Amino acid sequence: MIVYIGYALGILILAGAGFLAWRNSKLIAEQKEKKGTLPAVSSYTVLVERQSAAGEAANAATLLEAAYREAEGTVKVRLSRVHGTVGELKLDHAVQIMEHTCSDLASKAEMIEVRASRDAVMNDEEGRALDRLEQGLRGSLANANR
Repeated sequence: MIVYIGYALGILILAGAGFLAWRNSKLIAEQKEKKGTLPAVSSYTVLVERQSAAGEAANAATLLEAAYREAEGTVKVRLSRVHGTVGELKLDHAVQIMEHTCSDLASKAEMIEVRASRDAVMNDEEGRALDRLEQGLRGSLANANR
């Protein structure tokens, strides 16, 4: 008798799990219809180019570029958003690397230009990070020109 009750409870639990899975798939399908296509994955990278190396990749949008003059020539450091890749950096980490790279170069070379691409900014988080970076770099550029 107890075995039959166990079988009945097992069947009820499996039926309930199946129903919940079916409802969940319906909800996900409805959400996809409302949102449309999912946005492409965006991650960030910091590129350091010496002299006039090849331009940026086709799938990258430059957010900020700083140029330095050193004895060997010009060095450009770019913070870029890379579309559709996985394994690159989150924005906060890329900003930290950009700050570190620029401060490293500032000790060895003269900063000649800072250029922010405001039209490439996609959200508030990028805008705030760009403001912070630009302000810090322009401050060091102003100090270097004194």
